[in-house]
Amino acid sequence: MIRYIILTICFVGTLADHPGWNLLFGTDVLNETHKEPLTFDNPVPKWIKGSLVRNGPARYGMGKHSFLNVFDGYAKLYSWQFPGNGSAFFSAKFVQSKSYKESLSINDVASYQTFDNLVPPRTLMEQEMSVAHGMDNMNVNIYNYSGDCVILTDAWKLYVINCYTLETIRECNPTIPNVNTGFPFVSLLSVAHPVKEFGTNHHLTFLQSNSIVPTVPSKFTLVRTKSADIREKIAEWEVKKMPYLHSFSVTERYAIILACPFYVDIEKILSGHLPVNSMFFHKDEPTLTYIVNIKTGKVTTIQTDNVFTMHHINAYEMDEDTILMDVASYPDATVASIFEMNVVMNSTRRNAYPYKPSLKRFKIDLKAEKITPHSFDVNPKVPHVNMLDMPTINELYRSKHYCYIYGPVFKSDFKTWGNFSIVKKDLCNTTGDLSWSLPGHYPMEGWFVPDPNGSAEDDGVLMLPVLDGNQAKSYLLILDPKTMKPIAKSYTPFNTPFHFHGRFIENLF
Repeated sequence: MIRYIILTICFVGTLADHPGWNLLFGTDVLNETHKEPLTFDNPVPKWIKGSLVRNGPARYGMGKHSFLNVFDGYAKLYSWQFPGNGSAFFSAKFVQSKSYKESLSINDVASYQTFDNLVPPRTLMEQEMSVAHGMDNMNVNIYNYSGDCVILTDAWKLYVINCYTLETIRECNPTIPNVNTGFPFVSLLSVAHPVKEFGTNHHLTFLQSNSIVPTVPSKFTLVRTKSADIREKIAEWEVKKMPYLHSFSVTERYAIILACPFYVDIEKILSGHLPVNSMFFHKDEPTLTYIVNIKTGKVTTIQTDNVFTMHHINAYEMDEDTILMDVASYPDATVASIFEMNVVMNSTRRNAYPYKPSLKRFKIDLKAEKITPHSFDVNPKVPHVNMLDMPTINELYRSKHYCYIYGPVFKSDFKTWGNFSIVKKDLCNTTGDLSWSLPGHYPMEGWFVPDPNGSAEDDGVLMLPVLDGNQAKSYLLILDPKTMKPIAKSYTPFNTPFHFHGRFIENLF
């Protein structure tokens, strides 16, 4: 039987506005299962062979404590498995991290670093102990590193898992040869979205090393990831201030960071302050862009307009000196706090929140060392399409010229944060913009699975978890990317609350 625990202090007035909304956020779903058969309402294409594996919070407290932020919910993994014969199976399991297992053993929230505070709040001494234990709840993303399945957040640490059984195997703090991560540096942060290196099976990521000595600058290290444990330094450079990063872009020759002026004060965190109170956006400062030559390690720094982004979409080289880079942008970092429970679970507060996403393209002129931002035209038939976030593309077009982006829009009517839709943005022809939605249904991040026999960029299927708030049930929806119309759907044995990211791993079933 499903056990639901709802943070009632936060969700006053939401159920009438959005049916089933309380099942999206702040609700514990403790069920686990392995390879439970699924029934779809229409046949599933037999060329689909592999598993959609996703990661996100599904338990919002333990014992006498509960979390104040969606970002802190205990990680749970979900898997939809497709053997390629038309059948499908569903698995779900909590990540057995140190923090989760210790919390279970004491029936309370163990002292590990959280983004926000608890209810009731931790004392300063408890918070200092949590800082000492560090971040351990890997509830954001999942990657396949040359056969090693890993789960991660914006921390350098990660966990290795079995992507077939969803069992947790071990924690991992990989070292980088020839990189000083000791005193005076605190080297804890990275990105939750490593990017495939063009033409290889490797991934690129960053290590952020914050200096705790005023006379020593902090530094970035661009890193090549060959497996969960094997890392190589590509480039290293100094920075005056350390920005918060969640993702970045990669082209055939370059890795590109938008260092938005949203800075992490590591000294405050080390002294016991919560991360949520130790990150500051500076509206009056430009955004610095670091463009790193992957082969030579040369770093070019160019200023551009003040902007904030969580999610890069894609980038590619038009010619020898010109790069186009697309991101889901915001005018400031307000979006980072919209997942606070007292906001997301209160319809009046979340609707009034200054939530203003906008799809933006940056044209980078390497020769002139100039960056020009551009906005995309609005299709009046689908006016909300440029407000997408949590984007996905056909990964066969990563670091290449492409046309299509898919992503959820959380405020499709421009008024109600909770009016969800999933959209297709056509960058090459505005008339190709499309959207899918149903009243009371809440689609999450999708994943594009290409048809192995296809030739067009949008030949394939789009898979996305959806909560049917009207029936209080979750399902997996398979859409036709060409039309954004449903192909098939299957309800899961129990609900899958709002979760962040995942990916389809071929031939895993």
